[in-house]
Amino acid sequence: MAEGDEAPMNLYPQDAFYFSADEAYSFHIGITERLNHRSKKEFKHIIDEIPLDMEQIQSIKRKLMMAAEQLSIEIEPEQMQGIGLICRESLIELSNELTKRNTELVKEKDLKKSDFKGIANLFIDEYIPGEKNSSLRSHARKLVDMAWGYSSEIVHSSNKTYPDVKINILFVSAVVSLFENMFLKFLGFDGETKCEKCFSKNLDILDGEDEFHLIQHCNYCGFETTIEVEPVNK
Repeated sequence: MAEGDEAPMNLYPQDAFYFSADEAYSFHIGITERLNHRSKKEFKHIIDEIPLDMEQIQSIKRKLMMAAEQLSIEIEPEQMQGIGLICRESLIELSNELTKRNTELVKEKDLKKSDFKGIANLFIDEYIPGEKNSSLRSHARKLVDMAWGYSSEIVHSSNKTYPDVKINILFVSAVVSLFENMFLKFLGFDGETKCEKCFSKNLDILDGEDEFHLIQHCNYCGFETTIEVEPVNK
């Protein structure tokens, strides 16, 4: 037991060593410094914790990585609020990127560039339309609302903690990745050809009986179907 000035400090096992207050404090500080050093050496961006697709929007990715690098157990409330601001700015930049992709759509709805939630919900409807995507649209809107609302909470609160700020970055990163993947669905992934029997996408196109017929062969179940090829007018 290490005796302090006013109270004992039960820091270490009773049958190990007996420290003075100064010795115990020095020993404790040494362990803490080693842990901090190891933590920095093994630093990993929290945005690496989920599979993100953000390669097309490097400026937003850079901001989120910058926010992640500022994370620390000892971070001050003002720094946490600053990270919340970076997250909110990243979402607004995302809405600007979406607007560039379809300016007319945003103009039709008379939405401001800073209206992240309005623009985000507009592109959710644009990228994943139809009955089969109704559930995904609902979940996407909730995630958009969570990311924006929690970023605002972090900005305006001085009582948040390290895990709160980390969660905020994860929310925003997930939203950015969400829109990139919805965009892929919009570009045609939802229309991919599937086997009529087992719905596998592992297909090969083989030569048919003549130049106007091809055979679609499923490599999973072996099912084959004939595809007619329209002649090209010369």
